[in-house]
Amino acid sequence: MNDKREVNIKKIAYAGVLIALGVLLPQAFHVVGMSAGMTFLPIHIPILLAGVMLGGTYGGVIGLIVPLLSSVLTGMPPVPKLWFMLAELGVYGFAIGILIKKFNIYVSLIITMVLGRIAYGLALVVGVNLLGMNAPFMNSAAFVAGLVQGIPGMLIQLVLIPIIYMALKKGGFIFDKQTRRSENDTTGTKS
Repeated sequence: MNDKREVNIKKIAYAGVLIALGVLLPQAFHVVGMSAGMTFLPIHIPILLAGVMLGGTYGGVIGLIVPLLSSVLTGMPPVPKLWFMLAELGVYGFAIGILIKKFNIYVSLIITMVLGRIAYGLALVVGVNLLGMNAPFMNSAAFVAGLVQGIPGMLIQLVLIPIIYMALKKGGFIFDKQTRRSENDTTGTKS
């Protein structure tokens, strides 16, 4: 019972750190210029890490909290872009948390990136066609331009996230069955 409570407390603490990082990291990029954030996608990194570290549920929730909190505190992402980013980032955190249990980190990342962009695109379609929303970034040309502009950020994620993931896994900071089993083996309890 205490082991489970300890794991939950650790997960909540890590979630808090990743949420703070998710709000602060994009601000560092926005100091350089607005397009730096759209090019390097810094808000994605803590959310992807949340999914691989804490699992799909935490990853998905953090993927929703970070852009919402960031928008409230900093105005970035601005409304209405926030609504579409909620779909994308929620899918990122949830999907990678689920996929990492079945695939290696690279395959999980690539599938997650595709699913997140599909979620963003579907949210745009719903926003424009069903809700009648309209903004400069809400058309197919802007969507494709955003994908192209974000390629450096995606490449950074494909390099950085696996390195961080491997280090965290080696250090026992990933909450998966294998990590919990090895922690329990050192304490003499069974999983």
